[in-house]
Order: sequence, then C-alpha cells, then structure tokens
Amino acid sequence: MRIRQLKGSDIAELLQTVNAAFVDYIVPFQLDMEQLLQKIRTEDIRLEWSVGVFNEDKLVAFMLHAVRERDHEYVVYNGGTGVLPEFRGHGLVGKMYVHLLPFFSKNKVKEIVLEAIESNSPAIHAYEKSGFLINRQLLCFNGVIQPLLKANLAKIKALPHFSWKEFQSFWTIYPSWQSTPESMDNIKPKALGAFMADKLVGYILFNPGSKRVYQIAVAPEFRRNGIGTQLLQAIRNEMPLEKIQFNNIDAKADDLKLFLEKQGLVNVINQLEMVKSL
Repeated sequence: MRIRQLKGSDIAELLQTVNAAFVDYIVPFQLDMEQLLQKIRTEDIRLEWSVGVFNEDKLVAFMLHAVRERDHEYVVYNGGTGVLPEFRGHGLVGKMYVHLLPFFSKNKVKEIVLEAIESNSPAIHAYEKSGFLINRQLLCFNGVIQPLLKANLAKIKALPHFSWKEFQSFWTIYPSWQSTPESMDNIKPKALGAFMADKLVGYILFNPGSKRVYQIAVAPEFRRNGIGTQLLQAIRNEMPLEKIQFNNIDAKADDLKLFLEKQGLVNVINQLEMVKSL
C-alpha cells in the first residue's frame, strides 16, 4: 500500500470509496457526485491537502481536509475520514496523519479540527492516539417542527444578504465548521430576519432543499419573547410536515437545546469536536 495526496483526477474513485466506507457507518449515508462537489466547495476542502491510501492502485482509505486562514496561520478541518471495511484494523488513520503532518507544519498550520460521533469509540481512540484532544460536545437534532401559537411581536422578512457583524452580536456560541460564516458564504442558504420597529432582532439560515437549519440567533435583550419560535414557524410554513436537521450545536447552549425540544425536535446523536495543535 502507498499513501499520497489526492488530486482532481481522483474524484470519481473518491466518490466510490466514500460510499463504500460509510455504507455500514453508525449513521449510514451515500453521496452522489453533485453532493460530493458541493461538500468540497462549502467546506473549502482542498484535495492537495487531503490524502488517500492506495492498494494496487485502488483507493482504500481517505482523509479529506478543508483549509482556512486565521490570523496569518492555517486551520485545517478534517472533512471526512473513511476506510474500506476490509482494510480496517491496520492503523491507516494514524499512517495518513504521519504522512500529512510534515506538510501541515511546513505550511504553518496552527491546528487541526475534526468531528467524530460520540459513540464511535474506535475512531475517537484512533484520533486520541494521533494527538487529538476533545474540545467540546456537539448536539444533533432532527424532527418535524410542531405548530406553536405565539404572539407575532416581530415581522419576519427575507434577508438579501448576510450582515455578519450584526449576526455575531447575537451569538452566545460559535458554530462548528460546516455552519461558520465562511461556509455560509459558500453555500448561500436562505436567510430570514425578525424585525421590530425596523430593527433586526433575530435571524435564521436554512436550506429548503436539504431541509437543514444552519444558524438561529436572537439578540439577547429580545429573547424569551417568542421571536425564535416565529422564525422556526416561518420555516414550518414553508416546509409543512417536513423533517428537518439542525446539527452540531454546542452542548453548552442549554437554552437553545430546550428551545428546540419545545419546537418538536429531538436530540438524536452527538458528536465530539476534537482539536490537535501543531
């Protein structure tokens, strides 16, 4: 077996290996080519920063990495690691990191971030052996938004653009990689704002196609007035009886967790965000 960094000509085989590696995963999933390319674009995955293990020219394991610059240094995000079932148990995850770490150091990478399903003990153990530490727990919710009657204190309107300075003034937690401002600017989800006397007091970002909510936030001084409920009900009106997803919410956000449960969503699975400093 040999390890090398990936290139554009590997995309077709990469898709096959991704689907074969995750067919028996804790949360099985399959991608088509359009979805894989969208993932690469949204997360800023760069193939030359990613790596594959080849057995007789067959891709049997991979590690995808996204790259973003922060404070003149790079942060790398593991956008997916997979090993074909018949090649597991050979330490390939650790070997891929051994291959890449000199490249990361040379390119001034400050830290590597990844997410692993909390119940996936073998993966977590493998990452810990490679020097990763648990940074935070992330909660994943799904379900059908239930109809709730609330006084409509705010006016809900579509937002033509993202005002990140204003949005971030509403935050009490920072989103995970797939929901950061950079990812949102890449994917351009639909945005709704809640206004009171022409003042933006809350917003929500969501994708009607994938039925996924990425962010919801209300200004601290306007919370507990039903504004968050208005925003979610606006989504429900647009997608009645549709099952939605809201993934990777910082577990420290107790108020948001309770809020989503009241809306009818269920915490189905958790992930651990893990970080390795270089």
